[in-house]
Amino acid sequence: YEMVSGMQERDAHGYPKVAAFLKHFTAYSTETNRGHDTYDISAHDLFDTYLPQYELGVRAGPFGVMCSYNGINGQPSCASGWLLNDILRAWAP
Repeated sequence: YEMVSGMQERDAHGYPKVAAFLKHFTAYSTETNRGHDTYDISAHDLFDTYLPQYELGVRAGPFGVMCSYNGINGQPSCASGWLLNDILRAWAP
């Protein structure tokens, strides 16, 4: 929360000095074979391990969020209405 808020500190004219974007929402941790992997993640692990840091970042009001290249439980992250609409948008300030 503090990092996103601090990055978007306003200048004397009220404009943000930097536009913060959160990247790779959510469960993304690979540098090879991007776009061809999916991770089977339990609901417990998703909500306990992967999502809390994104929730804090989103509540700070970043300029945007980029979905991850991978899939979660067989569904591409960028095509998951559940992740993008039900989870992510529920956190928006």
